[in-house]
Amino acid sequence: MLIAAVAVVASLLITPIADTPPSDDGGTTRTWSTNTFDGVDVRAEKTTGGGNETNRTDASQYRSNGNGGNSTPVPHPNPDALPAVPGAVTPVDCKTVSVPCRLTPSATPTPAAEAIPTVTLTDLARFRPTPPVLATEPAGVGIVGLPVNLVATAPAQTLHGELFDHAVTVRFTPHHFTWAPGDGTSLRTGTAGTLWSRAREPQFTETPTSHVYTARGRYTVRVTVAYSPVVTFDTGWTQAVSGFVSATSSTQSIRIYEAHTMLVAHTCTEDPTGPGC
Repeated sequence: MLIAAVAVVASLLITPIADTPPSDDGGTTRTWSTNTFDGVDVRAEKTTGGGNETNRTDASQYRSNGNGGNSTPVPHPNPDALPAVPGAVTPVDCKTVSVPCRLTPSATPTPAAEAIPTVTLTDLARFRPTPPVLATEPAGVGIVGLPVNLVATAPAQTLHGELFDHAVTVRFTPHHFTWAPGDGTSLRTGTAGTLWSRAREPQFTETPTSHVYTARGRYTVRVTVAYSPVVTFDTGWTQAVSGFVSATSSTQSIRIYEAHTMLVAHTCTEDPTGPGC
């Protein structure tokens, strides 16, 4: 019975061609041919009889004993005929049929995410967002019992620099705002607030960031913004950093007055000495 040799890389239809004269050790060689594969006309031979048995193709060769022992792959004589493996980064033995592939010449290692340490807030000490700008409405004044509107200007920011020997960009996005009106209270919001004029609201309209003072006097107001940082390395690897980076505005002074109403017979223009004039 004639047995076809194992074809390299893919299973191919094998067709017998001719017998050849006996080999030196008394065996007989039967030659087989396959279809063209990747531009290579693959031919196979099997020598039977004699002391050794050799299965051979033009792309690879296995040697075994006559009793069918383990085969040993022989280096591929034409590795360029094998399919390329783009992105291969380890020198695997692509020159034997046990690994039917070849490395591409331009294959280079891809930086692994594990090679870059996890970024912490301490690592971002050199990256500080610009402090927010605080505004109050009415500007610098207020009335006891009526809302004072507090508004911060704090857009998202992108800073550039170097970290762990890599060029990086750090994106700071406002997460929440902590308002300190100066009377011992505090307010936390997820918004920077909106000016009454921009919202087309009348003065002393209550807003998510407004504050009501209960006593007259002068107060110092400020706001602190907590930013969420995200770091992108020049390798394309991106990390969201746990925690927040804070930036605090400069202080604003606000004077709170008391307001009283009363019924009068004349305006202050008509009677400058009247009550409240």
